[in-house]
Amino acid sequence: MSSNESRSSDPHAAGAPADRGRLLFIDDEHLITTLAQRTLQKSWEVTCVPSATEALGLVDTREFDVVACDLMMPGMNGMAFAEELEFRNPALRAKTLFLTGGAVTAEAEAFLARPDVRFMSKPLSMKDLDAALRRLAGRE
Repeated sequence: MSSNESRSSDPHAAGAPADRGRLLFIDDEHLITTLAQRTLQKSWEVTCVPSATEALGLVDTREFDVVACDLMMPGMNGMAFAEELEFRNPALRAKTLFLTGGAVTAEAEAFLARPDVRFMSKPLSMKDLDAALRRLAGRE
């Protein structure tokens, strides 16, 4: 865990607004997680992890209001994460936004076509991402 992650994970950190929601951001691209961390921290208590497997460990031990998850990652992809999250925490699965740089497989395209899947395409506008996450979390 980087120092940014540990600082942002503390809801009682000095100067942290009490009304920030708790966001779990999953992406294997370091530049994207760094950008998300820096730009979304005004609205969210952001916890960034590089893998879905690591994210599942956090979901079991901490509470989050919303999740943003990259669809295509090495190891466990976003589709497998969604399936496991549905089993472990269906309410949080319903508040998961998937991020895609383009569905590259028929399986991914079929997943994104499902009515219970919300997604945004990369490249991301952090302002649009923040707005979408707020809507999904019911914070608007």
